[in-house]
Order: sequence, then structure tokens, then C-alpha cells
Amino acid sequence: MSYVPPHLRNSSSAAATTLVNGNTGHFQAKQLNSSYSQFTSTKSNNNNCNSINSWNAGCRSSGNHVSSVPEPVFPQWKPSDRVTRLKAEQVQEVRLRLNVDATVPPDSQLAPAPIESFTDMNLHASIMKDIAFHGYTAPTSIQAQAMPVALSGRDLLGCAETGSGKTAAFTIPMIQHCLAQPPVRRGDGPLALVLAPTRELAQQIEKEVKAFSRSLDSFKTAIVVGGTNISEQRSELRAGVNVVVATPGRFIDHLQQGNTSLSRISFVVLDEADRMLDMGFEPQIKEVMQNLPEKHQTLLFSATMPVEIEELAQEYLTNPVRVRVGKVSSPTANVSQILEKVAENEKARRFTEAHAYARRRTGARRLLRLARVKLVYGMKIDRLLGMLVQAAAQSERCGHLFPLTIVFVERKSRCDEVAEALIQQGLQATALHGGRSQSERENALRDFRQGPTRILVATDVASRGLDVTGVAHVINLDLPKTMEDYVHRIGRTGRAGSTGQATSFYTDRDMYLVAQIRRAIQDVDSGNTLTFATGKTARRKEKEALAAQKEAVTLSKLSLVGSTAINVEDKYRHMIAPAVSRNEGAADDAWDD
Repeated sequence: MSYVPPHLRNSSSAAATTLVNGNTGHFQAKQLNSSYSQFTSTKSNNNNCNSINSWNAGCRSSGNHVSSVPEPVFPQWKPSDRVTRLKAEQVQEVRLRLNVDATVPPDSQLAPAPIESFTDMNLHASIMKDIAFHGYTAPTSIQAQAMPVALSGRDLLGCAETGSGKTAAFTIPMIQHCLAQPPVRRGDGPLALVLAPTRELAQQIEKEVKAFSRSLDSFKTAIVVGGTNISEQRSELRAGVNVVVATPGRFIDHLQQGNTSLSRISFVVLDEADRMLDMGFEPQIKEVMQNLPEKHQTLLFSATMPVEIEELAQEYLTNPVRVRVGKVSSPTANVSQILEKVAENEKARRFTEAHAYARRRTGARRLLRLARVKLVYGMKIDRLLGMLVQAAAQSERCGHLFPLTIVFVERKSRCDEVAEALIQQGLQATALHGGRSQSERENALRDFRQGPTRILVATDVASRGLDVTGVAHVINLDLPKTMEDYVHRIGRTGRAGSTGQATSFYTDRDMYLVAQIRRAIQDVDSGNTLTFATGKTARRKEKEALAAQKEAVTLSKLSLVGSTAINVEDKYRHMIAPAVSRNEGAADDAWDD
């Protein structure tokens, strides 16, 4: 079945007939009308391109000449003799040492043995040259097991804790696969496709692909994401590329415009698949996966393994090898976790009591919400500034650079406010959130990676997939709403075997999540890491439990207030009127009942 976008499916047959019976002019008109079914295909042995079905099965036009799309090549791969001679018990011993587990469906061939040396993987000479150039000496655990699976041409479901080297685990086999294919011609679609949830992650993946293909002059990689010039992407895609790294929405846009195709894709990677599902990209993923050529290899990588990922794997992966490293969906033992309570002062407690009493009085409720949030948040920022100013002074005394630090906040507006407060204290900080333009986000990340910025204040846009070498400290100024998001946030430090620190400020309203974090810390300290449930269903249950706890706390506060009459608006209006006049409506967003 060839790929036809939903809005063109009713007229695709008539359009294809016009194309086959027409000339180059019809072909150009069809491109402009966004009908690109001629570029997408399932593989067929029928070389007769005089019918609609055979055209959709892989025929390609170049002026008046029509040629078939080359069949993909899946070369027979073998590791070194040293690896092939390993006995079953030796293979198991290596997996135990690497803390990696590899399972296969019943009646399937055993998973390839893990390989602890790049040399034993029998990689292309150019790839080996680039591995040496970048100073990589030995594969990480996920690379040691996932790369042999991918190199052997089998589908893979990979799950490992954040910072474990998943990107290189699929990048290197992908490049090796592309080098075995017939050359890419102008107008061809890519040989390999990587889908990622965010622009930042896609840019990191593109950087990794280019790092391991730097010695290959004719190897072309294109990044296709929103927020950038689509015309430049269009030109690059139409010229023919080996690899496309894309976010799902923008890739579908290019397909609908006829700028690229699925016809030659034989290697597909879904990276951070759980995050893509969370962001609502499931329809776009299905559009791509359901219309790929019949012969293709799929690798699905995820930092968590919720039921939604299991269902996705069951639908689109064929007898996959499941590779799991360590405990997923749990905090890594490489990160020292610290919880700091921001105690409410007497004024904040009085606001809390007054808010409980005034729950049915909308005007008073809004006023009190905003006032309390400003008080508590101000105390958090004071604690943050004190901590970071002290750390800066200590670094200066020791003659060291200020350690790279990421501060996570809940809202975009707070992100800018906190960054500005840090700058006013003489600290080098910048903000990263979805409200900034693509160029501003890229500049912020570049300054953080390369200097001079040492502190990145970010929303959860930076909690997934962002890999910055040397992040020493993650601070949760606002705790996230779920344990899963907490795990991903603190996973920005303690990566690739290094150690890091995570500090989280909390108040009484965060106690449900704090209890889970404390339990996780205890389990990590005892060596018995707990795996938390993940995915949409798990998060929904977690939010329901949190709502029930908040309701119980509210009822308790109401019983304490009793029937005491408090003139709420008059009593506290002098404290909060200036803030309300600026943004009364923000109160509803600031306090989550």
C-alpha cells in the first residue's frame, strides 16, 4: 500500500492515472498539488510501470524516463571470530557484567551476543575511523547489545536509563546499513528515517549522525523540524539524502508537499517513542509506519516502557529482540538526590487558612491564590539564589568554573523571571522554553554547551533527550507533576557513568510526589531500585491519587478554620492589589486545586 495523505485519498487513483498517462508537465503539476504517491511504495517484482499499481509499487520518473526504485540490501553481517566462538554461558556472563538483558519471542532465533569492542563488530572502515577520531574506546552496555542486533538486520525494542548512549546504539548501525544500499539519486527519498519528539533531540541525533559519517564525503543527512525555514529543508530533501532526522509533524508536511518519499526507506528509528506518544504524535507515526516499503528494519528506543509502547511494538515490530539495560523508569544511582523543604512562613499559612475558608467566594479565592503563590515562590527563589551564589563563590575561591547547572521550573513566564533574577546576581544564566524562537533556543543551548552560560533555566522541554556533557547539578525549583517526569529531569546529570547531584525544593502541596521520591532514594541506597509505572494510564492514576490527597488536605483545613468569620478581601487586599491589577487571571493558572 503506497502512502497517500488522508486529504488526498479520495482522489489518489484519478491523480495517479493522470500522472502515468501524462508527461513531465503533469508530473510537476502533481508535485505542486502535494500528491506524492508515485514516490512511495511497497516492494514489487513487477517491473511494468504502465499501471497505477506498478507505479505505486516503486516506479520513479526522471523527465520522460521511468525507472524502478532499487531494492533495499540487507547484507549478511558477522562479528569477529572471537565473538562467534563464545559459548552460551560466556555470552550470559558478559550480559551479567554489562547489566543487560536480551530476550526474543518464542520460536525466534537467539539474540546476537553482546560485543564489548568496536573492532569486533566488523564495522565499515570509515565508521571505525570516526569512532577513533571522537575518542570512543568501548561501547556502553546498550551499545554492546543493541548494535549487534541492529547490524544483524533484526527489529529491536531498546530500553535503557537516560544517558546510557542510546543514540550511538542506533546511529552507527544505521550508517552501516546506508553504506550497503545503492547510491541515492536526486529525487530519491531517504534510505533511513529517525523520528524524534522535539527539535532539540532531533538536532542532537543529527549531530551524532554527522559525527560518525564525517569521513564519508557523499553521505548526506537532513534535519526536518518545525520552527526553521521549510524552503531550505525542501531543497535539501529534493536533492536526495541518505538519512532524515525529523519530528513527525514536519516530516508529514514534507510528504504532503511531495518534497520527499517513503519509497527507499529501509531503516527506521523511533527514538524517545514514549515521549512522542505523550505529545500526541501517534497519528503521524502510524501514517509513516503503515506506508513504509514492505522490506524495512525498525528500531524503537524508549527510556520507559509503558503499555502504550508495548502496543506500538506489537503492531509495527516483527519478532523484535528486546534489549533492556539496568532498571528503567527509575532514578539512576549515579545521581545524589536531595530534597529541601521550603517552609511556609506565618503569612503564607494565614493565606492558606483564608483560602480554605473562602473556597466558595470566587473573587476572594483568586486574590488569595495569587498572593500565596507569590509569597511561596519568592521564598523558593531566595533559596535558589542563596545556593547558587554560594556555589559561585566557592568555585571562584577554588579557581574552578561554575559547575554546569540546569534549573527546572513549571511555566515559561517563570523561566524568564528566574533567569533574569540569576543574571541580576552576577550569574551567567539563560532561559530555554517553548515560547522562544528556534534560533533563540539554539543559541541558548550553544551558549550552555560551549560557554559562557553556566546555568540553564528550563521548562520540561529540556527534560527529555537533552544530552549536555558535564551537567553537574539539576535543580527542581518546581517539582513536576509525575514521578516519570522527575526521573527524566534528574537524568540530565549523572550521564554516561559520571556522577551528579539533584536538588528539589518542595512545599506541603508536593507531598504526594515527595513520598515517591523518598521511596526511590531509599531503594537506590539499598541497591534494590524500584521501577515506577509509566505511560498515560499510570500518570492518570497518579494524578487521581494526587487529587484525592489534595481534597483530603483541603477538608482538613476547612475543619480547622471552622466557622470563624474572616473578611478575606479586606484583610489581605493591601498585600496583593498591585499584583492583581497586573494579572488577576494568572491566579487560576498559578494554583492547581
